[in-house]
Amino acid sequence: MAAAINFHRITPAPDPTLKTTPLPRSSHGISALKDGQRLVLYGGENVARTPIADARQALWLAEKSDSGDHDWNWISPLLAEDGAAPSSRIAHSQAAVGDDVYIFGGRSGVEIEETALGDLWKLEIISADNNQQLRAKWTEVPPATAELPEARSFHKMIAISTDLYVFGGCGANGRLNDLWKFDTIGKEWTNFGCSHVLKGRGGPNILSLSSGGETDSNEVKIAVLAGFAGEETNDGHIFNNNSWEDQGMDGIGDMRKRSVCSFGSLPKHNKCIIFGGEVDPSNKGHEGAGNFERDVVLLDGASGALLEAVKPKEGEESSWPEARGWADATVGGEDIFYLFGGLAGNDTTPVRLDDLW
Repeated sequence: MAAAINFHRITPAPDPTLKTTPLPRSSHGISALKDGQRLVLYGGENVARTPIADARQALWLAEKSDSGDHDWNWISPLLAEDGAAPSSRIAHSQAAVGDDVYIFGGRSGVEIEETALGDLWKLEIISADNNQQLRAKWTEVPPATAELPEARSFHKMIAISTDLYVFGGCGANGRLNDLWKFDTIGKEWTNFGCSHVLKGRGGPNILSLSSGGETDSNEVKIAVLAGFAGEETNDGHIFNNNSWEDQGMDGIGDMRKRSVCSFGSLPKHNKCIIFGGEVDPSNKGHEGAGNFERDVVLLDGASGALLEAVKPKEGEESSWPEARGWADATVGGEDIFYLFGGLAGNDTTPVRLDDLW
């Protein structure tokens, strides 16, 4: 029996000062704070290869509201007084630790001669003006270790407790298949080496798995699967107890090959979720749009094995997000999966999206 999947379109009210909402975008990041009561949207491109440069458009908050005509409100926060901020970028990675959001890497465009970024920034949302005005305080995070991950873009990052885990992406000499941890308390990077199963890739899925009750509940267990490695893939590898497992993942071979998906872990349901993604690359590279999926892939939360891929039933199409890739998603509150934007359409008419689900 197929799982019951319920999507709900969220339409926040425009920012009360700017009277506008976020630009459509792809290759951005979104993170949940305050148990899913606040979503932080950052970066991306409204035009192919061109990062959103306007600081008031690059960073947005979606705030859940208990009053007014809208359940949510868009807010474009002002920068804190010191004015520090990361450079405009696309294809960075983003994850939340506590009340803070971290971004790592990305690039200022996607021309071959451009250099990927390797900087790490922390974003705090602070209240000012008698708690009426929210402000964004950016701080670049200096590492305490000499060995650092290579600058990269189109990689992925998740947070587990107070640590950040970064996998893959595109570096100066090609696609990467390495895994790194950043301890946000000690400010130290740890290199866990390359997967001996997976080729270097961009746009992978990286998922936090549960221990399944067999070992210490604090054990870190991560699944990396799919992504673009010169072609769309559906292979996977598990990092468990500080080392890569000997063999690749079992039970995912029936998943359609894909990359640049939206994903998240649902610990209360002991499942992981992947939405959509690119299943056929564009003939125009980053200038176009390939072929996309709109299914919900459910994976076992302990093993990462494929459970099922659910598509909208006949008559439900309008209540599901359209097929897309290059979007981003986050999980907040009671295992609620939030999805924003991305790239849809095709090579003839690529379309960047601004919808929130």
